[in-house]
Amino acid sequence: MRLAWCMIVLATVQLTWAPSASGQERAAPSVLGADSMREVTLEEAIGIARTHNPELRVSGTGVDQAEYNRLDAVGNFLPDFNAGFGYSNASTGRLDQTGQAIVTTSYFFQLTGRYNLFEGFRKFTELRSARLDLSAEQARYRQDEFALILAVKRAFYDALALRDLVSVEADRVKRQEDQLEFVTQQLQLGRATRSDVLRSQVDLNNAKLAVLNAGNDLRSATFQLGRTMGLDGRVGPSPEATLEGEPLNVSRDQIYRVGLQSAPSVVSAVEGAEAAASRVSTARSAYLPSLAFAGGWAWANTTFPPDNRSWTLQLTGSYPLFNGFQRESNVYRAQSQADAARSQLRAAELQLIVDLDAAYNQMEGASAAIDLAEQSVELSREDLRVSSERYRLGLATIIDLQTAQIAVSQGEVDLIRSRFDYQLGLAELESLLGRSLPVPAP
Repeated sequence: MRLAWCMIVLATVQLTWAPSASGQERAAPSVLGADSMREVTLEEAIGIARTHNPELRVSGTGVDQAEYNRLDAVGNFLPDFNAGFGYSNASTGRLDQTGQAIVTTSYFFQLTGRYNLFEGFRKFTELRSARLDLSAEQARYRQDEFALILAVKRAFYDALALRDLVSVEADRVKRQEDQLEFVTQQLQLGRATRSDVLRSQVDLNNAKLAVLNAGNDLRSATFQLGRTMGLDGRVGPSPEATLEGEPLNVSRDQIYRVGLQSAPSVVSAVEGAEAAASRVSTARSAYLPSLAFAGGWAWANTTFPPDNRSWTLQLTGSYPLFNGFQRESNVYRAQSQADAARSQLRAAELQLIVDLDAAYNQMEGASAAIDLAEQSVELSREDLRVSSERYRLGLATIIDLQTAQIAVSQGEVDLIRSRFDYQLGLAELESLLGRSLPVPAP
């Protein structure tokens, strides 16, 4: 009986603390447990970051605000309507509007409308400015989106490079273990000294320490990747992910041309300059007269339903003769902002060329470094084989063997670094261009 009651209580506790389905739907994807790690592809990492990265969500609010501003500008082309109504009752009488009786109650209802027929083309210029502002905000959001993609790729490739580095250091440990065993055998045969064994043991200890440090760096990199994606745990590259990339057959001039046409930073600056120029026209519209049409219909009486009905129609116009130089000040400020926007556009174009050139140079240098590093790895491994054989025959010292071991490890590390630099340069180019590479032929 006690066992049955315990099972019932345990089931009740589990149901009480079980998370609701709605709570699971509201929660963002996360990694449970400090030691668990979610593995994702690069495309999955980018997709999750677009949805859950908090910085990108903040950037999206600018687009929403610009969209509402555009809607407000569209609303200026529509008339305004207002309805008013009322009822009153008093303990003491009062003279009604006709002056024929003392009343205590009254009713009224009115419907009015107004439409600005002409405001010096202000409505058109404000609508154009609002549309350009929306396009500029969308370009800025696109720029922030590609900046986020660059950050995700950087964190992803960093974790991937460190994973490869852990593998390289593990191979180094294996080689050092083989070397220590080999040197120990040579010592037993009288072909090596005790110092050679001690040196090999030190090299093995250093290799094990390098594996430990690389593993710690990899763990930190997986947390950084998760943070960049908007998650709260460790995220690592999928097992099939690799740093190897295809050569990019795109000329430098083609990169420049595409960048000046479609780069988010340039597009945003172009739209901003055009919007600022449109605001100059809006400010100058204050020098033109305005024309408005209004009308209304109403009824009011002391009885309900009332019989006293009336309507009105109005056509009014105005022209500000002098308003304390406010129009001149507004035009001057708008013109100054337009000049500044054009200067910012030129600065964005110049900076884009500099950034594109730097990223392209990084890719070219990394591509050449990859070829050289691959050759170096192959040559150093052959040199290690030859040095080991020469050491066995007593034609080489332990220093020669250690030097060959270091050359192999350094070549493998250089190959990882070169591949990482190439992928990072490609990611920076795509972020600057706002599109994936290679670009289509014109």
